[in-house]
Amino acid sequence: MAEASDSEMGSPENEALISAAQNPSSSDSDSDSDVGEAEELLRLQTLESEVSSDPSKYDAHVEYIKCLRKLGEIEKLREAREAMSALHPLTPLMWQEWARDELTARPEAFLEIEKLYEKGVFDYLSVPLWCDYLNFVQEHDPAVRECSSEGILKARNLFERALTAAGLHVAEGSKIWEVYREFEQAILLTIDENDNENYLNFEQSSGDPARVQILYERAITEFPVSRDLWLDYTQYLDKTLKVANVVRDVYSRAVKNCPWVGELWVQYLLSLERARASEREISTVFDKSLQCTFSRFGEYLNLFLTRVDGLRRRISLPGQEEVLEYALIRDAFQYASDYLSPHLKCTDDLVRLHAYWARLELNLNKDLVAARGVWESLLKNSGSMFGAWQGYIAMELEAGHINEARSIYKRCYSKRFAGTGSEDICHSWLRFEREFGTLEDLEHAVRKVTPRLAELQLFKLQESKSTAASTDQIENPHKKNAREKRKSTSSRTDEQPPAKRQKDTAQNPKKVDGKGRIELENVVASNEEQELKAKDDKPDDMNKRQMKGPSHEKNKYLDQCTAFISNLDLEANYEHLRDFFSDVGGVTAIRILKDKFTGKSRGLAYVDFSDDAHLAAAVAKNKKMLRGKRLSIARSDPKQKGKGAGHSNDQTGTVGESDSKESGQISSSKAPQARRDDNFQLKGRNTFAVPRNVRPLGWIDKKKKTEEETDEMPKSNDEFRKMLLKS
Repeated sequence: MAEASDSEMGSPENEALISAAQNPSSSDSDSDSDVGEAEELLRLQTLESEVSSDPSKYDAHVEYIKCLRKLGEIEKLREAREAMSALHPLTPLMWQEWARDELTARPEAFLEIEKLYEKGVFDYLSVPLWCDYLNFVQEHDPAVRECSSEGILKARNLFERALTAAGLHVAEGSKIWEVYREFEQAILLTIDENDNENYLNFEQSSGDPARVQILYERAITEFPVSRDLWLDYTQYLDKTLKVANVVRDVYSRAVKNCPWVGELWVQYLLSLERARASEREISTVFDKSLQCTFSRFGEYLNLFLTRVDGLRRRISLPGQEEVLEYALIRDAFQYASDYLSPHLKCTDDLVRLHAYWARLELNLNKDLVAARGVWESLLKNSGSMFGAWQGYIAMELEAGHINEARSIYKRCYSKRFAGTGSEDICHSWLRFEREFGTLEDLEHAVRKVTPRLAELQLFKLQESKSTAASTDQIENPHKKNAREKRKSTSSRTDEQPPAKRQKDTAQNPKKVDGKGRIELENVVASNEEQELKAKDDKPDDMNKRQMKGPSHEKNKYLDQCTAFISNLDLEANYEHLRDFFSDVGGVTAIRILKDKFTGKSRGLAYVDFSDDAHLAAAVAKNKKMLRGKRLSIARSDPKQKGKGAGHSNDQTGTVGESDSKESGQISSSKAPQARRDDNFQLKGRNTFAVPRNVRPLGWIDKKKKTEEETDEMPKSNDEFRKMLLKS
């Protein structure tokens, strides 16, 4: 070895050796430690000279580092490790010792120590080194320790790297999985149990779709029929993952597990369109969806609208791979109308469906005739809906067809609509003529609308009086109880036929002078009470009493133009039958047969029509659906007694409303009924009760004249003069 220089002789190690040689008088223990330290210093000096003279010696570096670590020379130890790592790879144990020594000496130097671990895992595959690295990051990285979103993402990325590098290590790979599991459990404990977000939402905030998908798959395995879970899963994939094959497979499994959820089918169709699936695949999924049973008809409507929306987009947008024809849209609308009309009749949903259909016929298909046909078909089935007429008029105005819109107003202004629809259509016509019509058009509309508004106002007054009287009866129960007591005495007598009452009176003459007088007074009082009560009764109650008559005799019906209806829903009433035959017209009376003991419907009814033409149109509706039941409609034949539709004279029924032959339509059951001493006349479905003193000009009473009026001959002027002189 070369001779040491002066600088080396003046080093601390050499001075310690010289001092130990010059002081042999120290104690034995001190001398032993000094001797051991002196030997280490001499060995350190020798190794240092060897490493500096020949840096390629791997063992010399290892021994030199061990000696420096034993003596605690941290600065020289760091330099020796860096020098060796620049030339030779360090063992995993050496990297672990280096990181631990630096952490002890400089705990604040997190980044430098992290770099040491990165260099160590690069040199060799070592599970213990990876575990030390993972534990170091969890304990000393502030972001990871506080479980912030950035820290969790950093730690998970490091765990994924460790699993990729050493997760398949047969002997020790499970240790990394164990550390990873403990880390995830620690994160789970940080989530507040009272927080609205669950673990899935927490994972979604981290932004790792693969991890979120795994959690969703685990969840649906435990809860396979959870509607909300499937909806959340599919919506997350639509927004985040956007891989067509993966999303399609998840939707396919979702509708198999929850086929009753219409929203899942809708989202399925949209995802197929988003993935540019073929028309054949989309139509197949759509047909499958209609075979399922949903809780609301609105879900069926949403499916049809989604189907039509998709077809419209693919037809109207350029650059589509498949060339589709407009006939597909028309077929879808027709299918929807046939499928939903029996269940959504007279609803706003049905109006919106047909409005959409007519708009596409007009704007996309450029077929005005087809667009008008859509509205006409709706009016045929739901002509009593204000929204249907309003939508039809709006389409004509949008297209600039003023005369056509005016003709629609003329058709519907006199119809009866629910709520304030009857008044609204009249005012709407007047506004229309002010904006678009001539002076003659406006004057014509005023002549038509003014008497109609007067009729509606009168009907409202009549209804308000009836409501007030009913309220008065509720507020005065004592008067009502008194009337009921008076009626109860005569009820037994009224229940008997006239012949029976006469027979009983003849057999019991003693009742005439004594008790009979009291019964007679009760009968008179009961009749007066019934007359007062008639003012307060609802139209349905008045119909029932008119059916029975003052002597409770059965009505006799000829059934000349009568339809016999069977398989009627037991809850169906006059309004349902009236709406059902609204497209036919000509209805003059409705009789629903009821059980004489229970008073409930027997599922049978008779509907009288004004002529054979209307009756034939009504019979043509045989096998149509009403309230979920398929009706059987046949012509009533009075000659065939005891054969179902053959005879109606002996049936116990209830008479509905009757109309004049001029209108040919049935009036509403809510309209006030006429009494013998009232000055009101019923003029059909389009006219309510009108006093004679406010009848419009030109009104002709088409009722049959009495025998006295028929036989009376016209009088001359002389005859009138004689009558005046006599008076």
